[in-house]
Amino acid sequence: MLDQDSTVAPREGRYDGPLRAYERYRTRDPAQASALAAGVLSANQLVVPGHDRRFEATCRAVRVHSASLLYLTYGTDVVVDRVVADRIKASRRDHLAILFPVHGGLRLRTQGREFDVLAGETAGVTSSRDTMHARLGAQVSVLTLRVDLHAVAAALGNLLLEPPPTDLTLRSGPVAGPAHSSLAGTAELLAASYDRKDPGSPLPPVVARRIEEQILCTVLLSVNHNYRARLLGEEPRPGRRTVREAIDLVRAEDQADWTIPELARAVGVTVRALEMGFRKELGRTPREFVREQRLLRAHDELLRANPGDGTTVTEVASRWGFWHAGRFAAGYSGRFGVRPATTLRSVGGPGVR
Repeated sequence: MLDQDSTVAPREGRYDGPLRAYERYRTRDPAQASALAAGVLSANQLVVPGHDRRFEATCRAVRVHSASLLYLTYGTDVVVDRVVADRIKASRRDHLAILFPVHGGLRLRTQGREFDVLAGETAGVTSSRDTMHARLGAQVSVLTLRVDLHAVAAALGNLLLEPPPTDLTLRSGPVAGPAHSSLAGTAELLAASYDRKDPGSPLPPVVARRIEEQILCTVLLSVNHNYRARLLGEEPRPGRRTVREAIDLVRAEDQADWTIPELARAVGVTVRALEMGFRKELGRTPREFVREQRLLRAHDELLRANPGDGTTVTEVASRWGFWHAGRFAAGYSGRFGVRPATTLRSVGGPGVR
């Protein structure tokens, strides 16, 4: 775990919390601190009881694609309030924040629940879409893992091998036990990845992407949400046995192996019966299902590819049964909003912003 005494003034050679080389701001003005915090988290109101002159807000921050890590201190007791107006709709800036006190604890109220978040024991999960009230003591420092909600939904879609769900709801509240340990471990991994390197050089893009993937996967497995049972295989699958078996065969492909007639033979039915089963259980044809799965697999492979190793769009498309480059590019663009070549090139782009 991170040093529990990191908020104490450092002596010579003493560890002074994570991300020391990545300070984003330092201010003694509460109004300015609120405005600066809105740029890295969300709009909030910061109150310093008694106008304590010890107040000094500091923020250190790093980012890998859709995930950020922030280390925040205030020097005195503070209250942080976030009010979300009903008229504000979901936006691309929506995010989940997971708070880990490095020293001491804080009192958090969100979604009608109030609970303590204690260093080394619990984390506090809150969404930018929810109101929040937090009370922090003078000696409290907080490590906050911030993940974009749209990226979490996209990661869930990739794990389920289907389009990102539009109704994903990650539940705010306390997290303890193994789930807390897993989340804290990913935060510490990200912090250590930066603390051990030259601040003037970014993480290699492939490393940044892998860290981001680990963070998103850990969030989906550790934070309670409405797709958790399905993600863990605990939710009932489509009722017809033949449809379930066909789905499993397609999802187990390492490349485009199955034709629709072969799938039907493998599960012991006619093509017509398989089509009727898919329409009844999934509301789509087997061909539509297979095409969607293979587009998702091609997308995932392009995201993971290293352009420097010679991977090409044509090679990936062919592996997943898309033999006509123009049709593949059109279908891919319609599904993901970008051309496949753009996805492949993006892996080599900046990993840290």
